[in-house]
Amino acid sequence: MVFRPSIFEDQDFHDAGYKEWSIKHAWFADMGGFLITYPGEDMPSFPVDAKQLCSLVKDGYLPYPELDEDEIEDKSKSSGLAKLFTIAQACWFTFNTIFRFAQGLVVTTLEITTLSFILVFLVTSFCWYHKPMDVNRPITLELTASVAAIRGSYHQNPGSQWYETPFEFLSRDEWFISRFWKYYIQILHYLHIPLFIRPERRPYDRIPSHYGPNVDFRAEIICAPTVLLFSSVFLIAWNTDFPTTAEQILWRFSSASMVAFTLFGGLAALYFHKTIFKADTAQQKTQAIQNKSRSSWIFRVLSKLKNIDPEQDPALEIPLRALIPISLVCVLYAVGRAFILTEDLIGLRSLPKSAFETVSWSKYIPHW
Repeated sequence: MVFRPSIFEDQDFHDAGYKEWSIKHAWFADMGGFLITYPGEDMPSFPVDAKQLCSLVKDGYLPYPELDEDEIEDKSKSSGLAKLFTIAQACWFTFNTIFRFAQGLVVTTLEITTLSFILVFLVTSFCWYHKPMDVNRPITLELTASVAAIRGSYHQNPGSQWYETPFEFLSRDEWFISRFWKYYIQILHYLHIPLFIRPERRPYDRIPSHYGPNVDFRAEIICAPTVLLFSSVFLIAWNTDFPTTAEQILWRFSSASMVAFTLFGGLAALYFHKTIFKADTAQQKTQAIQNKSRSSWIFRVLSKLKNIDPEQDPALEIPLRALIPISLVCVLYAVGRAFILTEDLIGLRSLPKSAFETVSWSKYIPHW
């Protein structure tokens, strides 16, 4: 994910007196850069994110990791030069596409789709400016007390079941997006289409790459216009010449559905997260379904659909009145998205002559 919640919580470390803690340190932690263990305990080491690490360090259960930014860079797989080169390529493609429009040259749907990905890439690169490329060698920290003792000092019910790591309760905050994201990822796993490799053991040996944090208002300011612009880019090809009229109509429908999905999704996220995703309401709904399930097999099936997690993690339960409408809209979005990607390829079979012409830069660059 583009954002991590602890990226905006550096102040907690600073308030505790650790002024050298930076956003880069937070990224490193949220990428699984710190593993913790307790000598003599059978439990294998497991990662902690920045928020969990902050709590454990402030309360004396972990030593503060003495790690400077140069050491973090040394553990990363990418250099600043490689990042700069990639961004330069993306900007060049963008400028080239803009000037093709300016000179009246045909821009293919494949180029427009590429432009939409570049938009997201540039915003992501901005947000990931301090993010290490990857974590090759995590750092292991030793706890000063047992896992059970630490859970007992924080948790009202230390013997309760955990699903990812023993200290997940210190930072875990499943919300509208993360619940649906994990729900659909689980469906893909059931269909044997694993887009993401899941941790196989408990506790997790790494922080999953598809982790979806509950973003704050500052992140929403960046996300909302970016997603809207991404979905609107496809409207550029509204009047483009397609091989057939049917393909043009389908493109218009699909591109319009992208924008509609974005607007509906934003409103739905706001409504569902602020209302029926509240913990007390979710518990009431669960109890209502359980009562009805005793008398009807339909309700038993519906009750199972609410939570398809193999571990039946209650934090991943989705109320049916959110699951059904959102899933239907997501199916329509997937169909429209699939057509756009398909048209990008099949549309290449019949292109006008100007699609093969290059930009005449001499019109814009002074020459003698």
